Amino acid sequence: MTASTRRHAVRGFLGWRMVIIAIVAGSLTGPGQTVGVSVFVDSFVNDLDLSQTSVSLAYLIGTLLGATAMPVVGQQIDRFGVRTAMLVIASLFGLALLNMSLVQNWVWLAAGFVFIRMLGQGSLSMVSTVTVAVWFDRFRGRAIGVTTIGVAAGIALTPIVLNASINRYGWRQTWVIAAVTVPAIIVPLAWFVLVARPVDVGQRPDGGGADEAESTRGTAWGYTRAQALTQPGFWLILAVSTLTSMLITGLNFHAIDLLVQNGLTKDEAATMFLPQIAGSTASALGLGWIVDRTDGRYLPAASMALLAGSHFLTTTLSSNALVITYALSLGITGGSARVVSSALLPKWFGVTHIGSLNGVLTFLGVAGSALGPFTLSLAREQFGSYGSAAIVLSVLPVAAMTYALFVGPPDPAIRPGSGTTAIV
Repeated sequence: MTASTRRHAVRGFLGWRMVIIAIVAGSLTGPGQTVGVSVFVDSFVNDLDLSQTSVSLAYLIGTLLGATAMPVVGQQIDRFGVRTAMLVIASLFGLALLNMSLVQNWVWLAAGFVFIRMLGQGSLSMVSTVTVAVWFDRFRGRAIGVTTIGVAAGIALTPIVLNASINRYGWRQTWVIAAVTVPAIIVPLAWFVLVARPVDVGQRPDGGGADEAESTRGTAWGYTRAQALTQPGFWLILAVSTLTSMLITGLNFHAIDLLVQNGLTKDEAATMFLPQIAGSTASALGLGWIVDRTDGRYLPAASMALLAGSHFLTTTLSSNALVITYALSLGITGGSARVVSSALLPKWFGVTHIGSLNGVLTFLGVAGSALGPFTLSLAREQFGSYGSAAIVLSVLPVAAMTYALFVGPPDPAIRPGSGTTAIV
């Protein structure tokens, strides 16, 4: 169906349907996320005759190498559009998951990690975020908040579903099931339902008619990657996203050990993830609403203050109530950082080259998530405890918070002109 045909066939604003597709696609990145891979670790150790350390090293290398492709993937999303990108990425992700069912040794495992991290956690997550960004403007914060909630819930279910499948069918068969399921759901949605841009169906961001859409066809604006890299505000968003990904991943990776050392049982420690999801949900919705109504200049500083505070709380985890407070703090911090990277980025730097900008953001975020667990473990060895290590590492968000107090959005007077609008 041509764009002009679809323009006359569509009734009602499609943006919220795009949010649903983004939630589904984001949730199905689960097998490529840390929580999904974690349920396979014992199987890798036992069946491939590997140590926990060697599996962790393979995962670190795979994640870092996979992250290097993100800037290029972002550029291709700008070039070909989110619909084509989602079709290709979902199909390749399915093949990458199928490959995981065949691994026989450490090298093969590390190579497998490269592709599931590149295509799942990185590329598919990125194209889902860009999809929402181009369909909303004034309501982008709320749309991102809803997407964050849905994706968080979907990913939270991933280890439960995968573990049940492993127990019933075995780990190799579970990878095959995931390889079939992901593209079987995403590809039809992308092919039949997903629309790359509002203007393709005679609409505009947040809703509007064909006449309004035509009037905005040439007014889209956005910084190129090179232009954005000259702006302090862009580096601030990069810092918030990278530090949050790095430090929260480190704390979550070592969460059970951290809490057990503070006197909790493993069962009690495991409950920390539930209030963390609740905190993330609340902050994503609340802060998304705020971003829709302000320029968001103080949100990065607040997010970094929360991250630093969460690190200080690691020294007080002596009861369930304090654990819940700590978990809520981590969740609120993660939700705030998600709003910064997903809603504030297009608000400050436009959507014309949003894929390219998200590529840089995702590259650093994925790399940060790979380094986080190792960094915290090394700091614990040097300073004697997780609490002491966390206090030392809190210097990073405090420094970013200080920087944020002096940086705001780019001056609208130097905003790049609309020019030729790229396909997003």
